[in-house]
Amino acid sequence: MKLIKRAFALAVLFMVSVTAVAAERPTPVENFKFKDMDGNSHQFSEYRGKWVIVNYWATYCGPCIAELPALNSVAKRFKDKVVVLGMEAGETPAAELKQFVAQKKITYPVIPTQDSTMFALGLLYGVPTTFVVNPQGEIEGTHMGAITSVMLQNYLRNDKSATASKETDANCITGVC
Repeated sequence: MKLIKRAFALAVLFMVSVTAVAAERPTPVENFKFKDMDGNSHQFSEYRGKWVIVNYWATYCGPCIAELPALNSVAKRFKDKVVVLGMEAGETPAAELKQFVAQKKITYPVIPTQDSTMFALGLLYGVPTTFVVNPQGEIEGTHMGAITSVMLQNYLRNDKSATASKETDANCITGVC
């Protein structure tokens, strides 16, 4: 099974990144429960009132690893208005996942593979796949392929209450971080 998932992830490497534009009416996210790496229980509804960036990824996925700096940057820079959730989709064992998170200095919550999370926001055709959920709990956009800091900030710019999001990331020259 793991071999099939890895082969699928590799096939995604050769695909062109496709951005799905949200429909005129954003899709509401149903509340779901999940556990973090430490075993603490959470509900998606806890994040209501903030933007939530839900990134499905795997430790063996090259594009997933390439987008980690962008996700870290957005999580740090917009910590008062954005929550980034890293939904690990590669069934990596807990100890290995914790070691990976520490090694890559991931600063946002990483959620191990769980039945409740795998299709909670929609179908996954590969990793990385990112869902952007607005403060009202509706999916504003979906992106398949590596995402950049600039792409994420474009969603945040649509938030009329945002002030800091109107700036560009000073540490991100290429738009990939």
